[in-house]
Amino acid sequence: MDNIDKKILNMLQEQLPFVEKPFEEIGKKVGLTGMQTMERVLRLKQDGIIRRIGPVLDPKKMGYTSLLCAAAIPPEHLEEIALAVSAESSVTHNYERDGELNLWFTVTMKAKNDINRFIADLEKTYSIKIYRFPEKRTFKIKTHFILK
Repeated sequence: MDNIDKKILNMLQEQLPFVEKPFEEIGKKVGLTGMQTMERVLRLKQDGIIRRIGPVLDPKKMGYTSLLCAAAIPPEHLEEIALAVSAESSVTHNYERDGELNLWFTVTMKAKNDINRFIADLEKTYSIKIYRFPEKRTFKIKTHFILK
């Protein structure tokens, strides 16, 4: 990743232009064409540096609720259960971690009862216990790339 990639990533996070051709606007600021900029973004996505480009919305302000969940899944069932969790469109994060609780996910839905029903269905279907971690405080971590 060179300095131009870092500049592009910083702009995507902090000042994505809300225009018809945002990559052209970003390109102008970093000395590239819109196509060159888009090619770099696609490469960063293929390399796993960028997972997605999209808005970060505050569920509470939109009248939704979210919940962080974790479960201890036997390794031989981890992929199957992770796929079942990810099949729910309201799951925003789903990842494996080291430790006893090895599957973590966040689910955001309109009503708490909907979340509880989703979790109860998973628990019943896969005979697992899902731990719920309600939000106490919100932390937003921003990655900023330092240019050399």
